[in-house]
Amino acid sequence: MQQCARCNRQLKSEKSMELGYGPTCYRKHLKEQADAEFLRNQMTIDEVIQHEERRKSA
Repeated sequence: MQQCARCNRQLKSEKSMELGYGPTCYRKHLKEQADAEFLRNQMTIDEVIQHEERRKSA
């Protein structure tokens, strides 16, 4: 049997084996990916101000 990539428990269903995660760990994995993507797309207020200053001076 295959093991979960997150918690190393044995995977029981065929779907879990295809995904490489148990159902709970897969939900956590998807949430972590979504959170990481959200953070990558964020700008700090300093970045916004710098962008506006560059735009005005161009």
